[in-house]
Parts: sequence; structure tokens; C-alpha cells
Amino acid sequence: LVYLFRCESSGINAEYGSGNKGIWVKEIRTKSNLQLTQLNKVLKSLEGKKTIKSVKPVNDSKKKVYMLFDIKPDSSLTGGAWYSENDFETEFVDILGRQTLTFLQRQRSHAEVQHSDPLAAQRHMMCDIKAVKHFISQLGISKVELEDTEVSQILEALVFDGFVTKVHTLGEGGKRQTFYRAIKHQPLTSGITRVPCGVCPVIAQCTPGGLVSPASCKYMKEWLDF
Repeated sequence: LVYLFRCESSGINAEYGSGNKGIWVKEIRTKSNLQLTQLNKVLKSLEGKKTIKSVKPVNDSKKKVYMLFDIKPDSSLTGGAWYSENDFETEFVDILGRQTLTFLQRQRSHAEVQHSDPLAAQRHMMCDIKAVKHFISQLGISKVELEDTEVSQILEALVFDGFVTKVHTLGEGGKRQTFYRAIKHQPLTSGITRVPCGVCPVIAQCTPGGLVSPASCKYMKEWLDF
């Protein structure tokens, strides 16, 4: 991408990639040897031509990174499906969590009705990430297709909360497989087990002073007030 800036400043039409994590203005300036005034003109020109675009990272909205226009930004920049225009979609995450739990509970109930053998019932009530991802896709409530890691975050939150258990098995070739199943009797939870950080799907983006931070988290405040 730095090469692209050099070409643009020389009137040459060229394209060069920088990856889906983009590049900071300071790094562009250092590598391109362009003055700030000249660099800003080049940035504006390339954005106007839809050759590049700027992205504000969710953990530092005061800064920008640049990348080629057609590249999908890495989820570490955008926050993935949990963010819309740099705003955390709290309600969306809550709905997905409830719907996923309902799906796993129904799978458990169905397996218990269909199989009298407890071991057989346990096998059939387990779901992997692929099955949960397909279920969420069928719901039609997500505007984007969730990545496996994002589905895993929802499931891990339910595991931490005590509503779901995670089971590891060995598949073909000794490859480890991970399944999830709903717990029959929902546990009584205390304030400690309900600490918001433990079930937050965007804990990786939480930084002091960032868009998501302990100081601005209303769930942390509510938990502390509890």
C-alpha cells in the first residue's frame, strides 16, 4: 500500500496490497517519505477514487488505518458482527445468546424423548459449532454471516454462565472435536459467577480509554452496585 501512495504522488496509476489490518498514517508517512500536507492530499485523492478506505478501530476510534477499498477489514479492527458503526450491539448479542440456549435446550429435550438409553440421549443432544451456526443462519436475525469464532464466543459465554456444558471427544484420526449441550437443571448464580467480563464476547477489544472499556461499561457498574 505504501508503494501505491508513492505512485499516486508521482501521477502513476498502481495498486499494491497492505492486508486486512491496514496501515497507520504515521507508518505510511515514514515509509513513503511524503510530507504530511502532500500525504493528506494523496489520501483524499485515493479515497475519492475508491482505491483505498479508512477504518476506525473499535478499540481506538480517534485513530484511522487505511487499506485497499475492496478488502474486508479484520475483525480485530471492526469488532466483527458485534459492532455496527463502532457501536456495540448489546441487544443483538443478548438475543443470540437466548436463541442459542433455547436451541440447545430443545435438542436436549428431543434427545431425551427419542432415546431411553442415557448415553445415547447424551450423544444426540450434543451440538457442534457448525450446527449452532446453521441454526443462527436460519433465524435470519443477523445481517452478516457469523464466523465460527463469533459463534464460539456466544457458546463460551453460556458455558461460563452455567447454562451449557462443553464436551471434547476424539473423532476420525484422533482429531479433537468440541460439542455443547444444555444443562438440564439451570444453576443458581451469584454475583461472582455473573461478573460481566467473564461472559463478554468482546473482552479482547476492552481496553482502558477505548470504545469498550471497564470505566464506561454499564454492565460492570450494575454488577458493582449489586
